[in-house]
Amino acid sequence: MTNSTQRVAWLDFAKGVGICLVVVYHTSEGTLNSFADVSGNITLVANYFRAWLMPMFFMVSGMLVRRSILQDDNAKLGNKLLDWIYLYLVWSVIIYLTRLLSNSFTNTHMQANEILHILWDPVPTIWFIYALLLSFAITIWVRHQSAPWVVGIALAVNMLNSLYYGWFDDSIFQRLAWIYVFYAVGFFYADSIRELLFASKESRLWILIFILMSPIVAFVKPYIPVYLLVFLSMVTVLAFLKFCISITALLPRWKMTRLMVYLGGISVFIYLTHFPFPAATRMLLLKLDIYSHGLTMLCAVLFAVITGHVASKLAQYRPVKFLFKRP
Repeated sequence: MTNSTQRVAWLDFAKGVGICLVVVYHTSEGTLNSFADVSGNITLVANYFRAWLMPMFFMVSGMLVRRSILQDDNAKLGNKLLDWIYLYLVWSVIIYLTRLLSNSFTNTHMQANEILHILWDPVPTIWFIYALLLSFAITIWVRHQSAPWVVGIALAVNMLNSLYYGWFDDSIFQRLAWIYVFYAVGFFYADSIRELLFASKESRLWILIFILMSPIVAFVKPYIPVYLLVFLSMVTVLAFLKFCISITALLPRWKMTRLMVYLGGISVFIYLTHFPFPAATRMLLLKLDIYSHGLTMLCAVLFAVITGHVASKLAQYRPVKFLFKRP
């Protein structure tokens, strides 16, 4: 595997593993909202993913858009912004209608007027697309500014948002204040991050390090001062990316590696279409008198992956294409 190919593979692998874990996280959040977590295990899982999962996606996204943004092709950048806006609006309506119609048999409690608030308060799960859109727009605006200044301001905003949580009243700006620093680090320091990640050749050791540090992150997160969580997130993200590099380097032909690389390539489709499955699988298993968090997570991931795969294929055809691509 060449270095160039390897870089594409590990980024796709990271997105593939990440999108499966997003489904696991949303399933665990739904479980916590519906049942008492007597053992505390589901809370640990949620704490672990809150620490680094979304920061990882935003850092990787920042790295991936660096070249296109720095080309200074304003027409192309404007079209990309319109693509994000279109995707956000279309799927906001889809998720809103689905949740509104399922109010009678789920605990979503979607209000009829929530669709009117999507400019500042996205409907559940779709906030990720809106935050990516805003991060992309901000980065276009500041792309030629000093990297330390931009990242420093983003870091300060993140820490202040953690200290004075509630300033933005749970709006998209609250999430953006938390997450943009990771996008900025990925964009402005993409080359440095790659150099750091590829500096060490001890692949097996890094796999072990990430596996061993994962339960530690889950246990210590609640005890770290909120304004320092950004640093825990950064370290965990970098360890995870090193883990992905190591797996793709050591096991490039392993079926699971290939699967995760493929899923990384269709991660947007999985993200957009996965929203019904955390609740649907939990309800289905309960109807069958099966109460298993692990099985619920596994089934949710399986359904989300299959649906995302089907959506990626259907998106090539005109009757469905408008759901995923601006006409």
